Amino acid sequence: MITATAPLIGMIAALAARAMRDEVELTPKPGLVDRLDNGSHKDMNLSLFLMSAGVIKPFLVEMARAVSPDGGSLSVLPVLRPIGIRAEEAMFKATGGINTHKGQIFSLGVCTAAAMRVGNSAAAVLEEAGRICSGICGELKGAGSNGQKAFLLYGSRGIRGEAEESFPSVRNNSLPRYRHAEKNGLSPEEAALESLIYLMTEVEDSNVLYRRGREGLSLMREKAEGFILSGGMMQEQAYAKLGEMNNFFIQENISPGGCADLLALTLFLAELEDSLGR
Repeated sequence: MITATAPLIGMIAALAARAMRDEVELTPKPGLVDRLDNGSHKDMNLSLFLMSAGVIKPFLVEMARAVSPDGGSLSVLPVLRPIGIRAEEAMFKATGGINTHKGQIFSLGVCTAAAMRVGNSAAAVLEEAGRICSGICGELKGAGSNGQKAFLLYGSRGIRGEAEESFPSVRNNSLPRYRHAEKNGLSPEEAALESLIYLMTEVEDSNVLYRRGREGLSLMREKAEGFILSGGMMQEQAYAKLGEMNNFFIQENISPGGCADLLALTLFLAELEDSLGR
């Protein structure tokens, strides 16, 4: 438990907002919007994502301020949800109905709240996020979002499954890989790209499933595993190979948006530990 001062609230929310910007600006990201191109999207671009992130930031501050360090973990989500809904409405209004950050509003919102309750340790934040989201997969029986449709068609629990299980893809995969890459001399951008491709090797990305089904998921994993096995970001032709992967994903209409959301969470947690001490 930590003391929720105004400067701390602002700092944690600012780190979450920065993670949103850093994720979209990271380049090159196969199949995703970045500084070079729009990936597998015809209705999204970098400017739209940056505008969306700016619109969402005040709601992250509101979430951090609203959560109480006291009370049970299950009391948190009912407080966050109305704020998250308003954040989504503001996002859709700003983007003309395009979903740029719905997944990140959820995951970063929950983990921002968790950080306000348990402190700056990534492990503690993720454990608390899992407690906050306990039972949330029961909502997948509806048919509204792409994630719900992927569950109905393929049984994938998507971001809700990640949240309910304390984000295992981040806890066990992308964040340790990010730290390992840092220790081996990679730049923050290179470490982030390494983490993103690692996420692609294992995440059941509901956006990929919705667009291309199990075939698309297999293609994404095959390309990501090949990149990692050939040396990842340590290989000489790393950026050229990411460019080739991007062209292939565009051709196959593969856009790993779920992996991008988990990368943003990874970057938030890394910055949280670095800024406030591990």
